[in-house]
Amino acid sequence: MYQGNWKCSTCGGAITELPFQPRSESGLTCRACYGKSKGSSHQSAPAPEPDMGIDTVSEAPDIPDFAELAGEPAPDDGFGGSAIPVSTEKPKFAGNWQCASCGGAITSLPFTPRDTSNLKCLDCFKRSKA
Repeated sequence: MYQGNWKCSTCGGAITELPFQPRSESGLTCRACYGKSKGSSHQSAPAPEPDMGIDTVSEAPDIPDFAELAGEPAPDDGFGGSAIPVSTEKPKFAGNWQCASCGGAITSLPFTPRDTSNLKCLDCFKRSKA
């Protein structure tokens, strides 16, 4: 969940937590206004648990804590993946390539190049995007 200080575009009420990072405040609605727009109260009683054919808890299968349950999204890591810890270091691929623009040496890349004819060093790449 993302914490913030936003306003509902319908009633002007405070919104302090969202399941996504909004790009702007336009179109944001609080739970009450969202429920009204969908034709039902969003604050209604929780849906009954689905029957999985298991009579007791002791018969329930072992499910890891990080496993996704049907109808429940995986915890968001902010990058479209799950929040299961992974290395923050991006893999680098070592090689001996040459920049197509300035002729400088390129010794590592964040990807394996398919074609080396248009490779650019970081400085030339940044200049071409500016």
